[in-house]
Amino acid sequence: MLKKILFLFLVIYLPVLVRAQMPQLGVTIEDEFKTTTVPDKWKNESAVIIGMKEEYLFNRIPGKGKNIYGVRINEYIHKRIRLQDKNAVEKFSTFFYVTMGKDGKAAYTVIKPGGTKTDIDMKSAIEEDQDVPAIYKPIYYKMNVKSMKIAIPDLEVGDIIDYSVNSTLDWDMKESGIDFTPFIFSLSNNYPTMYQQYRFTMANGMKVKYRSYNGAPNLKFDPKATVYGEKESYLSYFFLDKDREKTLDERWSYELRNTPSVKFRVVFLDYDAGDKSLGEATVDRSGLDIEQVYRRYVGAGLYTTPTVNSLVAYTSQYVLKKKADGLIKTDAEIIRESYYCLRKVFLEMYYKGPVHSDLEKYFTGKKLYKKVLAAEKKDVKKEEREDEIRMNAVTFATAFRSALAVHGIQSELFVYVPRKLGGWRDAIFMEELDFVMRVKSKDKFYYVDAINNFESFGTPYNYLENAEGYAIRFDEADSYYKATATPTPAANNLWRQNYTVSFADGMDLLKTERISSHTGSEKSGVIGQANLDRDYLNTDFEKYFAEPLKKGKKDEPVAALAKYEYSDRDAQLKERKEIFEKSVKKELDLDKYEDFQLVQDGRYGDTAMLQYKEKFTVKKLVSKAGKNYIVEVGKLIGDQIKLEKEELTKRQTDIWIPAARTIENNISIAIPAGYSFEGLEELNSKVDNASGSFVSTAKIVENNLVITTKKIYKTVYDKKESWPNYVAFLEPAYKLSQAKVVLKKK
Repeated sequence: MLKKILFLFLVIYLPVLVRAQMPQLGVTIEDEFKTTTVPDKWKNESAVIIGMKEEYLFNRIPGKGKNIYGVRINEYIHKRIRLQDKNAVEKFSTFFYVTMGKDGKAAYTVIKPGGTKTDIDMKSAIEEDQDVPAIYKPIYYKMNVKSMKIAIPDLEVGDIIDYSVNSTLDWDMKESGIDFTPFIFSLSNNYPTMYQQYRFTMANGMKVKYRSYNGAPNLKFDPKATVYGEKESYLSYFFLDKDREKTLDERWSYELRNTPSVKFRVVFLDYDAGDKSLGEATVDRSGLDIEQVYRRYVGAGLYTTPTVNSLVAYTSQYVLKKKADGLIKTDAEIIRESYYCLRKVFLEMYYKGPVHSDLEKYFTGKKLYKKVLAAEKKDVKKEEREDEIRMNAVTFATAFRSALAVHGIQSELFVYVPRKLGGWRDAIFMEELDFVMRVKSKDKFYYVDAINNFESFGTPYNYLENAEGYAIRFDEADSYYKATATPTPAANNLWRQNYTVSFADGMDLLKTERISSHTGSEKSGVIGQANLDRDYLNTDFEKYFAEPLKKGKKDEPVAALAKYEYSDRDAQLKERKEIFEKSVKKELDLDKYEDFQLVQDGRYGDTAMLQYKEKFTVKKLVSKAGKNYIVEVGKLIGDQIKLEKEELTKRQTDIWIPAARTIENNISIAIPAGYSFEGLEELNSKVDNASGSFVSTAKIVENNLVITTKKIYKTVYDKKESWPNYVAFLEPAYKLSQAKVVLKKK
């Protein structure tokens, strides 16, 4: 009888024991999540994160036989937040949640101060296309995710919101490899955090690569949460962070360089669930192996394809012909003209070549390329609505290197860590790296990213300022050395606006002509819009024509016959005018936008200046005061940074300026007959220190009020202790933007 009872017990409970071998997420609710009070020091904060926890489980997905084709990644997120003022109630009145894969779900509870709990029905949640607030983003946000949102009714000050999110993603190792997407995240929050835990559990035979930065805690093995089994074991690692003060959203701050941060990845090493040869999961805190980096990236400059051969052949033919004609003489000219000729061939192949070319595959990617082919079969013409396209980076690297090598000029591949992620020693994953080409000309290294429509040779890139990396040489095997990209001088990144202003007859409007000139990184935000007409293509096609010019049927050169016809040009000209009109409206009270003229396209020359002229009238800058007028001349220097009250005295993090830059305004206002300006002394100022400067002058020149301003950001990095330097020159710039002068009747 006893044997029968024991047998029945095993039949009933053994399956449960077997299933229990795999850990379940969200089962343990720590005591920290049960509290409803916050420390006195945070009672005046808008909201306080009482507890937050993110758990991840990496488990094998068995295939046929003993083979493993993938890994299932389970995610569990739990947060409890106390709302302490009306601002928090407003911000949290909409709940956003992000899930991986297809079967994500969320649960949400509101706990009133008296202890009453209300569960929110999540069935009315809808998908959200826009970016979600940072507080709701999981640390694995770069995966295949779906964002949802739902309104939370009847929230009040003192409420506690408690929510959890569960989701699952299946990772196919045949397609995506055995290195899972890295976790790279900061422990800082916009609200004080009483308790936060991050836990990673994985089947044995997997390796953990982990490193903490800026005071973040170390990863610990948790023997209590680890499950050992005969066929499979699950090892659990975690780290805790408590009593974390909030971090302000400060301007010019790189989160991963300034706050406690973590980099973490799981690597799958064992394809056989029953294979114990690799033992338990291990933690790897090592950095990058430069030899592995070299082997990974050296091929980027050696990847020869028919497309590369075509690019190089045409470019070489052009440069050799110009050398023979005596039009290209120095190495510096060869480098620059090779770049521009490559750009011409690239653009011509894209805009005039067949849809089903090898180049098209590189530009669009396989999935989009298949759609293009499918559309072509249905007689759907190729759409050309791109305002910017960029050559595949590997194609460019090989083509540029090869085109220069034809003339005996060596170039290098510069593999670097983007400055927002840290220095070279901070990188531990290949995914953190990127590359550009590097070539020396006239004792200066030029860093050249893959060609697009608008960038000129030597264009500075903000992500490369002081970036650390390794230069890979191609003139000999296994040759590489450490290098740092030099920052761009402030004078090379120029934003200049010259105003010519006069009063309308009614003295209520300012008739304005403005010439805007931009170089370096300062033109990147407007150059594509300024060149919407694509006239630059005809300039490229004609200038970089390789064959000897012959006369056509109508006595015109062959190059002219290669003219690019853009059917949407008129529509694009209209759109361009509307774009710049809208831009002026953001700065000034616009009465009428009359004209836009592109003077220089910003794609050639030593400075490659983008320049355009606008004509418009402005209202509400002039107001009558008896016989006199008040003129808000400061508005003409554009929006200036307004520092909030707490910014004036407080800085938590180091200062990372995108690039050293120069901003100039030159304003000439014609003085109406019978009037004179007063109050000009308020327009003169001068501040100059190690971090930057602001200088403004105002004087009367030939019956014109001439105002000049010049602001310079001198460096790309400063310690937080240097913040008073920035306050010193930012404040007078903003003050001037609010300045008014009196136009006095004589």
